[in-house]
Amino acid sequence: MNLLPIYSVPIWESKYPEFLEQKEIFLDVLKKYKEETPSAEKSNIFGYRSLETLHTVEELRPLYEHICQMSFRACADLEFVDCDIAITSAWLNINDSRQCMNAEHVHNEVFSGVFYLHAPEKSGNIVFKNPAINPMWNGLFLSSQKNQFTGESIKIAPVEGDILLFPSYLPHYVEPNDHDEERISISFNVIALPKGSISMMQNNPNGF
Repeated sequence: MNLLPIYSVPIWESKYPEFLEQKEIFLDVLKKYKEETPSAEKSNIFGYRSLETLHTVEELRPLYEHICQMSFRACADLEFVDCDIAITSAWLNINDSRQCMNAEHVHNEVFSGVFYLHAPEKSGNIVFKNPAINPMWNGLFLSSQKNQFTGESIKIAPVEGDILLFPSYLPHYVEPNDHDEERISISFNVIALPKGSISMMQNNPNGF
């Protein structure tokens, strides 16, 4: 009998190459941005979550360029048609107490991701839910060891300088910060459209 592993979910990981040189610059920029930007109530519970305008901050452009390169690679791995890439939104997350966390949610784009700027140990894992698992499935109680077919979720500890990129449909949440220091991250959404589509949208004020 043959086993046919018909579906799988990709997650891409990359270390931002200029992290050590630019960390303090980014932190200073984000401190000023936070002072000027109110918190938005979305998936954040008790923590700060900015408006989705951080992608317009010029000082963060080198980071965003790296994220776009990751997205091009992701498109190739998924065997997409030739695509244009653009970051449509980005926002600052600060979980600054032991109660701060982010509730389960998904995003409405092609790719989404997170960049960890400050992440002390035990400051909150990101947890990805398996979208193929029905929690009512009786087989969940029969598994002696979770694997790619029976695992309900996977936890990834935040590492400073790391970027995670994943399909926007993937449900995820962030565990509570169990450290006295802040957990600082930048979340983002990336659009991918057939080559030429983004420039058409920019040139047409009414869209498609």
